[in-house]
Amino acid sequence: MIKKGVIIYMEFNFKGKKALVTGGGSGLGRECALLFAKNGASVLIADKIPERCEKVCKEIREYGVDAIAYPLDVRDYDSVHAMYKKMIDEWGRVDFVVNSAGVCLTEEITKQSLQDIDLSIDINIKGTLYSCREALALMRPQKYGKIVNMSSIAAKACLGGFSVYSATKAAVLAATASLGREAALDNVTVNCICPGIIRTSMWEEILDQIAGDDPQKREEVWKEWNKGTPNGKPQDPIDIANMVAFLCSEEARYITSQNIGVDGGYTF
Repeated sequence: MIKKGVIIYMEFNFKGKKALVTGGGSGLGRECALLFAKNGASVLIADKIPERCEKVCKEIREYGVDAIAYPLDVRDYDSVHAMYKKMIDEWGRVDFVVNSAGVCLTEEITKQSLQDIDLSIDINIKGTLYSCREALALMRPQKYGKIVNMSSIAAKACLGGFSVYSATKAAVLAATASLGREAALDNVTVNCICPGIIRTSMWEEILDQIAGDDPQKREEVWKEWNKGTPNGKPQDPIDIANMVAFLCSEEARYITSQNIGVDGGYTF
């Protein structure tokens, strides 16, 4: 383990491994990508914003490993397919996949437009399934691979105002459980993580929807949300990245089809 202040980074030997992270330009995806790089893996960063891809790739290369920036709209299957082709053309294989791209709209369902509902379904469900489909088509023949999908505490806590988001993330739980069983005999594991409340760019966007640009209201909302965390400690993106790295390690070879809450006891 590497300690940095109170934050602990887990150490694994990922030298020579090739990882792909959707939503890798910020938040949890970025933290996962950097931890892969710290442990020796090359990483393809896929994100909807090209500048974020390039910025994270620059950080990754500082660890002495290779990085590919790939602007991606996960809703576009052809783009997802081309991304995996790019990875194979460059590196010849894909070992780890983290599906972290997502969107969270917080209005009650009667206040969401049909376009809003479709957007959540297309990104959170279809985008995850498209990536898993392509990953498994490559991992199963090579008899090795690790997939980690990002769900949410909303899939289990079913918070008011999060009905569409909760439904999409519950779908990720179900898909993960089935995919893990489908791929098990090919030495491929598929798991998902349910992160707690972490102040990433996604949660800042949620605060935008609820509290606007009023600093006092934003802090009040943030504190109210965090009251539900039993351990009373703020969560850091590295808490999620550490679990992702563990699930991609050989120490986790017998873990598949699982959903794992990393939320300070918020759900059970």
